[in-house]
Amino acid sequence: MLAVCGAAAAAFLVIVPPVPAASVGGPGTTAVSSLALVPGPRIEFPISKHDFGSVGKGQTVRYDFAVRNSGGAALEILDVRPSCGCTTAAQWTKKIEPGGTGTIPIQLETAQFAGPITKTIAVTSNDPARQMAVLEIAATIWTPIQIASPVVVFPALTQLNQVVSRTVTIRNQVEGQVVISDLKSDQPLFRPELREVVPGREFELTVTTVPPFPVGTHTARITMKSSNPEMPELAVQAVATVLPAVQVAPTEIMLTSVKLAAAEKKYIVVLNHRAGDLRLSELKTNLDGVDVSTNPSPDRKQFTVTLTFPAGFEARTNGRMLFSGKTNHPELPAFEVPIVYVGNR
Repeated sequence: MLAVCGAAAAAFLVIVPPVPAASVGGPGTTAVSSLALVPGPRIEFPISKHDFGSVGKGQTVRYDFAVRNSGGAALEILDVRPSCGCTTAAQWTKKIEPGGTGTIPIQLETAQFAGPITKTIAVTSNDPARQMAVLEIAATIWTPIQIASPVVVFPALTQLNQVVSRTVTIRNQVEGQVVISDLKSDQPLFRPELREVVPGREFELTVTTVPPFPVGTHTARITMKSSNPEMPELAVQAVATVLPAVQVAPTEIMLTSVKLAAAEKKYIVVLNHRAGDLRLSELKTNLDGVDVSTNPSPDRKQFTVTLTFPAGFEARTNGRMLFSGKTNHPELPAFEVPIVYVGNR
């Protein structure tokens, strides 16, 4: 585990040696069940999760996961794939003989993070019982100035003129006072305001939506200048999504079998996000034998449409399969939902 440094200096590398195969026990540790080899390759990790603890922002840390073959045939590590570009795998042991051990070195770059983070790594091998195993690394990224939420996500907005605010706490984590100034947003749809709660120590950044908002997802980068030379610029990202007047979900209906052995129900939800009485009509499919029924909520804000495919139904292997309908709303007078057989994708 890394020691906390008082300030983010030049990046450094910490290498934690692999845990011997005989080492078992403790949190996050999976014990090797037996020294007796089983037929075929078997992948085992004495430790499958590692927490680096507190790490200075911008530092690079590394941990070597130990891997053991408890099987009776050679184990081949075919691929090691981290879930994030910030995490990389160095040269790992490609082949491990029965009873042998190897390593999978994992490196984490912390420059783009602040606060607690968790990343996963998928390990693919020729173990027939466990073709994919998942490793996990965690860390808490320390910065001299802490922003509680570097990304501010607003709730889905259902009205074009909706005004919503979100507040983020900013704290100075080193001795002395800090001055934060020059608050800006690169998007006029978001208005930032800064309030000093404790002089030089704690601040509240409030971000408010500025209507009207077009339908869709909108982001803004809100920047501030700080008097701390190690973090001269602070940034927060704001994200808000304005929902359409009428929303149809899912965007496609998926059939898992070309011929159904038993009747199967599929559901489509039509949501009314604006004021007014929404009405649906001409709900149908271009398929024979598929029953369509509708169940509106009491306030008619949500309609659940049920498509019942009968036993013996056969999906088309060519030509489009569609569910369609009409509404009385001018923004979505008609809609179509494709029906897809997964074998054709």
